[in-house]
Amino acid sequence: MKEEALQIRVFGLDLFNYPKFREKILGLYVNAFTTGEHAQYIPHESAESTLDEMLRNGWGNMAFAEGKLAGVLIAFPLSFDREFPRDRCPQVPVETSVYIAEVMTHSDFRGKGVASELFESFLQRVKDNYSDVVIRVWEENKPALSLYEKLGFQPVVDIIQTKYRSQNEKFEMRKIYMTKEIRRQELRS
Repeated sequence: MKEEALQIRVFGLDLFNYPKFREKILGLYVNAFTTGEHAQYIPHESAESTLDEMLRNGWGNMAFAEGKLAGVLIAFPLSFDREFPRDRCPQVPVETSVYIAEVMTHSDFRGKGVASELFESFLQRVKDNYSDVVIRVWEENKPALSLYEKLGFQPVVDIIQTKYRSQNEKFEMRKIYMTKEIRRQELRS
């Protein structure tokens, strides 16, 4: 018996509608990063302030399926990413690039096309204003790496971040910046 395709609806996310969905997005954020095999410790207050800051500077998309928030993509201009190693990556035009800071998919909807739908819709929205899109991913997050490669992203540089397994136990995480050209040369500096 053929499984019916998941009906995904994508809506814009910005500073104006964020307050209405803030608690659901916060729950998705905490669940996505503090559970499962890639779990890390993130205090609730830190998660709140991180999301609030991202939406003050950026925007994104929300995906809904089966009446639930299935996924969220949040982005802002790459120039706002304080960790991007500009000096090691001169081929990326920082001033005309958009940075996808977070992609979160609810565990009930992983592997069902939610993240792909978020990306496709987002890239359509930004292609007239940005030349490139940049994303950062943990090297051990194989499903995300595979998806980003399938979507045409290429690795350009990596960094090491210190994260927490618990309130007191630190570990290092190698993150890979990947980029994709979304608009030809006319926007590039």
